[in-house]
Amino acid sequence: MDKQNVITGTCAKLADGIAMQEMGIPSLTLMETASGAVAGFVAARYPGCTVTVASGVGNNGADGLCAARFLRSAGFSPDVYLAGDIRKGTWEFYRQLSEWKRAGGRIFFYEEGMMIPHPDVLVDAVFGIGLKRPIEGIYRNFIETLNAASPGEVVAVDAPSGINTDTGELMGIGIRANHTVTFGRNKTGLVTGTGAEYAGEVHVVDIGIPDEAYEQAAQR
Repeated sequence: MDKQNVITGTCAKLADGIAMQEMGIPSLTLMETASGAVAGFVAARYPGCTVTVASGVGNNGADGLCAARFLRSAGFSPDVYLAGDIRKGTWEFYRQLSEWKRAGGRIFFYEEGMMIPHPDVLVDAVFGIGLKRPIEGIYRNFIETLNAASPGEVVAVDAPSGINTDTGELMGIGIRANHTVTFGRNKTGLVTGTGAEYAGEVHVVDIGIPDEAYEQAAQR
């Protein structure tokens, strides 16, 4: 492992912001590239399998919705289960939700007690690298239900839900992945502590964030 290319989740989010706000790279461009990488990974590794995408209302959830759309275009029929108050969604989330609906995709709004069928593959896009506090309420119940659904394989988007990507700490509850497709650089929380156990095999994909953005982030 190249330790020079392992950074904290906090540094990764700062680099994302620098790339978008200071270098003018559109957030949707980065999102489409990242989500396309996730969809491509799933399509290549699990042809013909049933897929469920679990999403929150932040940008990790937006990544999940975008990946679901790409999978649908590739001939899959993914179901999307969404937890959280959509009134608190990011604008990228709203954009990807609209695109998913426009593509004819199915979406199920999770409520406590809802059962989720057992998919061959679960794409985990509930929480990403920004999680810093314990998971509670509807999100905890959602993750308990997803874990009980016993998917054959789990692919995490950027990070397994429930992992603090600075420390590798489990924030109360999480989803254990077989594979994590993480963006730009590997994260310290995916290679240390509980995070290393939950991340499974980590695949780092370049989504177009310049090295300069990471260099600037490391200095702030």
